Amino acid sequence: MEKSILLQISMLMLATISFFSVAAYGSTDEVVALLKWKTSLQHQNNNSILSSWISPKSENRSSVQTMPTMFWCTWYGVSCNSDGSVTRVNLSSSSLAGTLNSFTFSSFPNLTHFELSVNNFSGIIPAGIGNLSKLVYLDFDFNHFSSMIPPEIGLLANLQTLHLFENQLNGSIPHEICHMKFLSELALYANALTGTIPFCIGNMSSLNGLFLDDNKLVGSIPYELGTLSNLIEVHLQNNSLTGTIPNSLGNLSKLTILNLFSNRITGPIPPKIGSLSSLQWLNLNDNILTGSIPNSLGRLQSLTLLRLYSNNLSGPIPEEFGNMISLVRLQVSNNLLNGSIPKSLGNLLNLQSLYLRNNQFSGPLPQELGKLKFVALELSENNFSGSLPEIICNGGRLQLLLVSQNKLTGTIPKSLYNCSSLVRVRFDGNQLTGNISEIFGVYPHLRFINLNDNMLYGELSDNWSKCKNLTTMQVGGNGISGSIPLSLGNSTQIEMLNISFNHLVGEIPKVFERMNRLGNLILSNNQLSGALPPEFGSLTALSLLDLSMNNLTGPIPNTLGNCLNLFLVNLSNNKFTHELPIQLGILCQEGEKEISK
Repeated sequence: MEKSILLQISMLMLATISFFSVAAYGSTDEVVALLKWKTSLQHQNNNSILSSWISPKSENRSSVQTMPTMFWCTWYGVSCNSDGSVTRVNLSSSSLAGTLNSFTFSSFPNLTHFELSVNNFSGIIPAGIGNLSKLVYLDFDFNHFSSMIPPEIGLLANLQTLHLFENQLNGSIPHEICHMKFLSELALYANALTGTIPFCIGNMSSLNGLFLDDNKLVGSIPYELGTLSNLIEVHLQNNSLTGTIPNSLGNLSKLTILNLFSNRITGPIPPKIGSLSSLQWLNLNDNILTGSIPNSLGRLQSLTLLRLYSNNLSGPIPEEFGNMISLVRLQVSNNLLNGSIPKSLGNLLNLQSLYLRNNQFSGPLPQELGKLKFVALELSENNFSGSLPEIICNGGRLQLLLVSQNKLTGTIPKSLYNCSSLVRVRFDGNQLTGNISEIFGVYPHLRFINLNDNMLYGELSDNWSKCKNLTTMQVGGNGISGSIPLSLGNSTQIEMLNISFNHLVGEIPKVFERMNRLGNLILSNNQLSGALPPEFGSLTALSLLDLSMNNLTGPIPNTLGNCLNLFLVNLSNNKFTHELPIQLGILCQEGEKEISK
């Protein structure tokens, strides 16, 4: 009897020793839980990245004997502590699909990092996630999780980073999130979250990054947000927030980025924002802000980006803006701003982009602007007068030069001749003068130019045909003379050509037949003569053709009937002979098209 008992005890001890050679310190629950979850997952590439997740029970006896101690700690994406308990599961960017429904959260008492970002997980985030009491890093971004954020997530008292962005989560932000005293980064952006921002967010004293943008949040920005002294970045843009900007935000001395754009925020810009000495980006555009721009913003010497456009701001640009020595981009377009441009802006030697379009600015442009190395200068739709700074392309990087619809006079700066960086140019709607053949050179990157309605003279040079990326050329309403250069026919990339209301003479070049992308051709109100080339029938992309008010003669070529996209044709006030070709009549019957002879 005693031998039998001793034998049983020995066998039990042997089994126990054998068990611990495979599983250590109660980690079997974690192994079983991971294998169970694995069976519910799918790998999109049919080459499972989880092939290392195998159970020793499925192997032969010899394999079990050679299986290393704590073998699961060698599985892909799994890390353990010295006792063999799982501390990290990182399956980010693994092309996995599935849910968390089969994940037994309670089986992982020591899990500190759970990372599933950039996969195709879907379904809900289960309430059981609150059992991961030691979790410090949770990253589920770029998946398809849906439904509400479970309130139980607030039980993760040690969590420092919470990334749930780029999912399909809805419902409100649970107030229980505010229990996370150690949370430093809260990223819930690009979901469909509704409701208000919890006022208890003021309790999250460790928070340095708040990312709630691109949701459907409503209500006001909590005043309590201004008590979070560790905040470095605040992103609340692209929501439906209302109310005013809390003055308390001016207390955030560490703040580098404040993004509140594309909401429905009203009221003035708090002057206290000028106290944010660390601020680098301030984006308040696309709201309903009113009042003047505070002079105090001029104290933001670390600011590189200031966007205030598309509001209802009024008054002038403060002279103090000349103190923002780090400023690279200033955008205040689409407001009700007035006054002149402060000369002090010439001190902003780092300024590359200045956007003032669609305001009520007036007065001359400061010549000091010529000291700046602009990449983009947008002054259109104001009441600026006087001449442009002579050295407007300082630095040779100017790409956008847009000054249309002002009251500018004087000569277009000759320095533009060698400004080869130009991409888009608009001078239309001013009273600028100059010889067009001497002012404009060859621009390899130029795509769009509009010189309409000025006082330019001279003849069109061959330089325009050397601008190989030019798709829109508008020089109508000037005093340009001479003939249309034959070289223009080599500009096969041009889609819009307007040389109307000038003093052009001679014939329309037959080589225009090469311009097979030409959609709009406007040559009206000139003194062009000769016949309309039959070759125009090859311009199959043509939708608008206006040759009115010229001295064209001969018959209207029936080949125009090949231009099936023609929507409007105006050939009136010429000296054409014969009747309108029947082919054009057929075009008119095919749709609501207009043909004038």
